[in-house]
Amino acid sequence: MSYADEAAKLITGDRNECYGHPGDDLGGIALMWSGLLNTRLTQPLSGKDVALMMTALKLRREAHKPKPDNLIDAHGYLMCAEWMETGRQPQR
Repeated sequence: MSYADEAAKLITGDRNECYGHPGDDLGGIALMWSGLLNTRLTQPLSGKDVALMMTALKLRREAHKPKPDNLIDAHGYLMCAEWMETGRQPQR
């Protein structure tokens, strides 16, 4: 199974069951981060912003110490960004 396949399985299965739709989950994180950064931002963060920043975090970790979890999660966050943008849930 590819990393992308594994990510799709996670974000439409276990992750989705635990945390709900990525727009709600990552959107809530965006509200919290926006509050923490309110004196530094000119506008609030979006759920997609969070997905892209989490992708960057996973890529940084991969650059430091490669392991499959980093790449699977990076794929998953990018799939969540696409899901929020298009409204189309990834297929497992």
